[in-house]
Amino acid sequence: MKGGLRLLLALGLAAALGQPAGAITPEAKEKIVTAASKNLIEIGLTYRGDQIYFFGVNPVPGADLIIRLTAEKDEEIKLSVKGRVGPFWMTVKQYDVTGAPFMYKIHANKPIREIISPETAKELEIGYEAIYHRLKFTLARGSEPDTLAEKEKEKREVFRGLIKIKEKANLYNIVEVPERLEIPDGKLYKHYFRFPPAATEGKYQVETFAFLKGELVGYGKDVIEIKKVGLEQWLTETSQNSPVFFGIMAVLVAVVAGLGVGMIFRKGGHH
Repeated sequence: MKGGLRLLLALGLAAALGQPAGAITPEAKEKIVTAASKNLIEIGLTYRGDQIYFFGVNPVPGADLIIRLTAEKDEEIKLSVKGRVGPFWMTVKQYDVTGAPFMYKIHANKPIREIISPETAKELEIGYEAIYHRLKFTLARGSEPDTLAEKEKEKREVFRGLIKIKEKANLYNIVEVPERLEIPDGKLYKHYFRFPPAATEGKYQVETFAFLKGELVGYGKDVIEIKKVGLEQWLTETSQNSPVFFGIMAVLVAVVAGLGVGMIFRKGGHH
């Protein structure tokens, strides 16, 4: 009777908190001690991306690690579907995709499928498949496929296109090899994430998950901020806070540049 009462209390608490019973709560696990070589990236006129090293202590020696870098902001992306119309290859459909992380990178000391189950990966949003299930696809242009199977196939094609675009910009990648995530004695670990030039202002979180035999045993988080500085920051703030002044300034710069180019060509014409 007491055991049943405890179970009912646990289920009631989970429902009150808005969580399904048995849900994985990383923050409730043992804290992983982590550190970053720096927590601030400054974007100036010479910014070409940056690289940050991360260090930590594995809470359970021998546990597998999955480390995820994500942007705190999501974005809406418009993706086109190409098709043949007569002899021409052109855009036949357009999807608005919402809920996509702006940046998504994962490092693991071995393949994710060997560390956790697909169910755990989906719940913790680890891996591309987990991203797919959180996205919303809205057909903005073109006709809907005739069947649910064809609709799912088309959504998968659009998703593969999204991943391809993001990977090309080095905003998405998944690396599942021990060489990238070093755990030399099973305890201390180190690795690095590359922030590409396409990374924009905002906050990014680096979450470390430790798993032992498929069970989450530790969790840690670092926050990295990217912000504009100097002339880059001034231009951004001016365009947002004083758009009329910024527009006039842009026109004046264009006029001066045009006059300068004209003078150069006129001088060249005398020779």
